[in-house]
Formats: sequence, C-alpha cells, structure tokens
Amino acid sequence: MDFFGVYHSNYSRSCGGICDAPCITKGRMMLCADDIASAGQQIAMLEGRLRNRVALAEALDCAKDEKPAMLALRAYLKWGEAYPSHIEGPAATCVMDAGEDVMVLSRDRMGEIPLFYALREDSAAFAGHPDFLLKSDSAEPVADADGLREIFGLGPARTPGRTGFRDVQSVEPGCALVIRQGKRRIDRYFSISPAEHEEDAAATVEHTRGLLEQAVSEVSALRPLVMLSGGLDSTALTALLARVNGSVLSFSVDYQDNNRDFRANAFRPEMDAPYVEMAVRALGTQHRTVTIDQASLARGLGRAVSLRGFPGMADIDSSLMLFAEQLVRYGRDAVSGECGDEVFAGYPWFAGDAAPTGFPWSGSLALRESLLLPEIRGKLKLEQYVRDVFETRRAAADPGAGFSPAERRLMILQKLCFEFFMSNLQERAVRMCQGAGLRVLTPLCDDRLVQYVYNVPAGMKFMGGQEKGLFRAAVRDLLPEKLLKRKKSPYPKTCSPQYAQIVRRMALALVSDKDAPLFQLVDRERVRQIAESDLNPVDTPWFGQLMAGPQLLGYLWQVNRWLAERRVTVRL
Repeated sequence: MDFFGVYHSNYSRSCGGICDAPCITKGRMMLCADDIASAGQQIAMLEGRLRNRVALAEALDCAKDEKPAMLALRAYLKWGEAYPSHIEGPAATCVMDAGEDVMVLSRDRMGEIPLFYALREDSAAFAGHPDFLLKSDSAEPVADADGLREIFGLGPARTPGRTGFRDVQSVEPGCALVIRQGKRRIDRYFSISPAEHEEDAAATVEHTRGLLEQAVSEVSALRPLVMLSGGLDSTALTALLARVNGSVLSFSVDYQDNNRDFRANAFRPEMDAPYVEMAVRALGTQHRTVTIDQASLARGLGRAVSLRGFPGMADIDSSLMLFAEQLVRYGRDAVSGECGDEVFAGYPWFAGDAAPTGFPWSGSLALRESLLLPEIRGKLKLEQYVRDVFETRRAAADPGAGFSPAERRLMILQKLCFEFFMSNLQERAVRMCQGAGLRVLTPLCDDRLVQYVYNVPAGMKFMGGQEKGLFRAAVRDLLPEKLLKRKKSPYPKTCSPQYAQIVRRMALALVSDKDAPLFQLVDRERVRQIAESDLNPVDTPWFGQLMAGPQLLGYLWQVNRWLAERRVTVRL
C-alpha cells in the first residue's frame, strides 16, 4: 500500500525515499500510487480491490477492462463528490480536480485499507502508512496527551479516526475527506445501520449462506491460498472455496515444541493441529504447516512495528508476518477467516445480558495506569479518557428503543467491536501480510454480509444455543460434525516458556538502557518488576484473548521502538 498524495502543496514530481510508486501532478496537487489515472484537470488513484468493477464500468459506459483508477475518476465526473458511495470492495480512492480545486479522499466501507492524513492550514497530505507523512514533513513526530492515551489506554486498538501522533489522523471506514477550495469536511457515505429483520430462521440461514457463497466466489478467481487453522471460520471458507476452485492450497501456523509447551485454558481450550488434520482430510486440500521458532518470533517484533507504524500485538503480529513470508512463496493472495467472530458474535463477551460498562476486550486499566510514572499518570488520566471514549461511542452505537434490551446490548457490543477490536485485527492482517508481499482476503468482512448479520436477532445468531450458531447452521453441510461444533479458539500463539524468557531478557535490557525513550513515560522499576515476575504465557490476557504477560512486555518494547525509530517528541 505504497501511496501518497498532497493537496495545495509544492512537492516536486519525484517523491523518492517517500513513495516509490508512479507520480502525477496537476498544479499544486500530486498523487503517487501504483494505479493512477489522469484526464484534463483531474487525477485519481485507487488502492485495493474494486469489487463492482464490471457493474461500475457498465454504469459509466466504459470498457470492462478499464483500470480501476480511471473508473474512480469517471465516477467523480458523473457523480461528483458523492462518487465514493458507488465504489464497492476493499478500496481506498482519491480524486483531485485542479480546475475546481477539490480533493475527495475515501476509505472503504469496512476499513480494510489503512488510510492516514495530515492537515496544515488549507493543505493536506495523505498516505497508506503514517511514516510517509512523517518522512515528507507533512506531520511532525509529536505525541500529545491524547495520542499517549490511545497508546497506553486503548492500545493496540485505537479510537476510529485517531492515532498516536498529534498531527496524523485516520479516515474512518465508510467516510471521505472532502476539501473544496481549502475548506474541508468529512462525509459519511456508508455505515452499518440498524433495521428490522423480517425473515424467519430458515430464510435467515439460507440468506446467510448465499452471502457467504457470494463473498467467496468474488475472490475465487484469484486462486488464493487459504490460512487454515482448523477453526470454524477458516475451515468453512476453505470448504466454500474448494467447491468453486476444486484444488486448494492450505497452510497452518504452529510453533516449535508446541506439542510439549501447550497448556489448555479458558481462552485456548485445545490445540489446532488435530482439527487442521481433520479439515485437510475432509476437504482434500494440499496442505503445509509453517513452524515458527521462538527466537525468530522475538526478532520480528521490531519489523512488526515498522509495518504497522504503531505498537501492535507483539508476537501475535510478528508470527503472522513470519507466516506470510512463507506463504508468499506459493501465491500472492491468501484467504483468512478474520472478522468471523466479530460478525457472527463468537467472542465470550457477546454472551450474557449485563449492559457493557467498558470495552470488554480491555479490562486492564488499573494495570495500564500502574505502568506510568506518577506525574504522567496524573496528566493522562487514562481511566477517565477510556470511559469518555466508551460512553461517546456506546451512545453512537445504540440502535434505539425500537429494539429489545437484549438486542440493543448485542448490537451495541458488535458495533463497538467492529470499530475498535476488528479494526485492530484488520490492520494487523493487512500490514503483516503486506510486508511479505502477500495480499490478505477477508470474505467474512464483506460489508453486505456484515450489514445483514448485524440485524439478525440474537436468538438466531446463537442458534442451537452455541456461539456463532447462525454461521454453523449456514455451513452445516460443508463440514464434519466435530469441526462444525468446535468451540471458539483464537489465532494460535506460542505458549513457550522459552519465548517468555527471551522477551524477559529484552525487557530487562531495555530497563538497563538509560537512554530508552519509554522511560520518560513509564516507570522503569515497574517494568523490571513485571519482567522478573512469573510470566505465565497463559495468564488472563490484558487485551483481547491472546495478550498476557509476555505480550505486555513485548508491547512495551514495541512502544519504545516506535518512540525511538520515529524520534517522537512528547508534548503534554
């Protein structure tokens, strides 16, 4: 996703060292992207995959093989600033019109394509990676109080639109930044919206199956590889893809000595390997297992920060990066079951009837605050900030009195999960795979599927009394019973005490570094305390279901790397 653009600026035609993609300029406007187009006073780019390419070409009376950027430009010429609503699929676009002095910058409906921007007076710059904005001097590497609240209070998730940098913002999914003659606004062209569900259970199952088949069929022509964990989501997608393409290349990830180190717990009840073997036999895939060693996992933490541009999910990120580096030897596209738990209500926090009082994947504010120096803690007030963000977004996610309390609760939680938790996992998937040259495809994030299932009543979502009951019913004929009924198990992470020891040593080395920028914010002795404690890798997580003791140390190490590499200045 190497793209970069400026509006109302004086960049030269060459952006070497910032973005290596081809560039086009029109007056004081410039675009750099792999897919760019120009006509008259207009220039355009499109990054990602245009789902409705054929239908859009027909609507615009264009050739069916017209390149996507030109379709975006023609869409602007026909529909003006409202053109983003006609763009479907995981695609970010920009159209600049030098004659009208207009820029329209749009992000895809589900936020699969990262998109950042920086504003200065009447000018703007944007990029697919925040580092491009820093390298181009479009933004200063400054972290203010709100940026640090995001990093320490919500991280690795972030509030939609916000980042850890004072000067860098993110276009929210389904939104467009529009600037006309220097005046700017945000237009929302798409959102997951509440609506009455009118179908009975049988029709709902059939409708869901049709949407799943549609989403898979639209990526099948790419002949993608499949990331197969043996879980419900990836196995069902593999089965659907095999029905279309016949032969499928599948891959799973495992860790050195995992057979010896694995310990079941409430979050990871069982190993993936037996279920992977069962899926391979049932579906007839050509399968390979990628085994990652603990030293490589830890070494990858730094590169994972560079790929994201922010501290991330520690080894949960680096493992996917290493996994992708092996997959890309066999193909350029890979299907992932990402987003299935968000869309079909698979996480533990969706069950029950208690009204949410905070983000259920991040119940560790006391721990987070205890990491900070007392003076920083007093300035950031993490608990208040997170509570304010939660209440604001919770109110916006409330579908209203037209739904029962149980329905409202579930819909609020799902909307929040889409905005905070799922967006973090999407960024992880896209960035870690992109770093290896692999494009990740997520059919379960198809906006048509998400919109439909969002409005399915809770009783149908938990059909049969099990999490993701609707999904299980929709794919019942595709899978053996044991795979169909497998309990939720998250992305496989290492349980190795060896990895915990490596991260412990990294953290203690950091504590000994008197110049480490982390400790202008974080209590050095508190980090030492944690590093010298019993880092049980299956303890209760501090974020999501996967990030426990070793991941906390890995995250802090990544925060330090983020601060140091970008020479971030803290201004409170």
